[in-house]
Amino acid sequence: MFFCLAFAGCAKKDETPPAHEIQTAVAATVEETSETTTIDEIASQIDEMSLEDKVGQMFIIDFGNMDTSFVVHSSSGELDIKQHNVGGFILFAEDIKGVEPVKELTAELKKISKIPPFISVDEEGGVVSRIGDSGAVADYCIPSARNMANNGTVEENYTKIAKTLKSMGFNMDFAPDADVDTNPDNPIIGNRAFSSDADITAQNVLIALNALRDNGVIPVIKHFPGHGDTETDSHKGTAIIPHDRQRLDSVELVPFKKAIENKAPVIMAGHIKVPAISDTDRPATLDPNIITGLLRTELGYDGVVMTDAMNMGAVTQYGSAESIKAAVNAGVDIILVPTDVKEAYDTVVNMVKNGEISENRIDTSVYRILLLKKEIGE
Repeated sequence: MFFCLAFAGCAKKDETPPAHEIQTAVAATVEETSETTTIDEIASQIDEMSLEDKVGQMFIIDFGNMDTSFVVHSSSGELDIKQHNVGGFILFAEDIKGVEPVKELTAELKKISKIPPFISVDEEGGVVSRIGDSGAVADYCIPSARNMANNGTVEENYTKIAKTLKSMGFNMDFAPDADVDTNPDNPIIGNRAFSSDADITAQNVLIALNALRDNGVIPVIKHFPGHGDTETDSHKGTAIIPHDRQRLDSVELVPFKKAIENKAPVIMAGHIKVPAISDTDRPATLDPNIITGLLRTELGYDGVVMTDAMNMGAVTQYGSAESIKAAVNAGVDIILVPTDVKEAYDTVVNMVKNGEISENRIDTSVYRILLLKKEIGE
């Protein structure tokens, strides 16, 4: 059912139907089943939510920015997680003090949230292993994606990742990396990619995706439309894919197309400029030509689209509030780690109140988010 919502993601911002109309159109395309009942429940839930509660669901924030009372303090003010219905949290190695403390923490985050949250972590293996870096789990050592692919151990290692995360209360992993590593000068991807061959990368992305999903953890495929042949770390500045469309179709987009065909639940957009796709001179995260045009309309992706972290150098140059506005207008559903949480939250609420974007557009994103949470039992 989740993947029958293509039209919702492709509508112009003032043409997106309200939640009850989305539900009606979707239900009309399938037989009456228990899944239809789920659709009805979610549409009704959205109808009963305030604008503020709906906007809260569109954020995943850094747990480390909260105090012990679950309040985020920033230059623009305070945001109380318990009141603002925040959609999810990400933990880093310094937040992971041990298996039992994390289990208690994740249980508490679920308890205080109006709607059970996504509780996420970056756990790819190799150099990106928050669990490994924390030292919280004995005898836990996950090799890089390249090592896994070369040794045929992707399923084994991603199953271990999933079971470890699930046992600690996580339900979302920002992995696997679907980038194709074709540039030896790339400062950020390297052996985080499964291969320099697009087809091999795609095959292993699907293995990792299924291993996570089959063990109760939501995979997040990244970094659309491909970070493998860039020469800049987007944490620090502008990254560009310099190739023409033919090359993109034959290399960078191949793993993402395969993931879409296999119903990937979440795709993370990278802060990457793609001149062959769009002349806006903005990174994919902020560009409707790439999010709504390429990903939603052309590739037919109907799942949840998430930004890469919005505190990264490639987007902070546009200004915190302006980058949030651009991301929402581009068509993303979840905003990850904004620089100033309160300012970002207020920006989206005010966009609706000021008529800069319709509330129906927000409903569409929240619909996808709540449906995914329903599917995983959260």
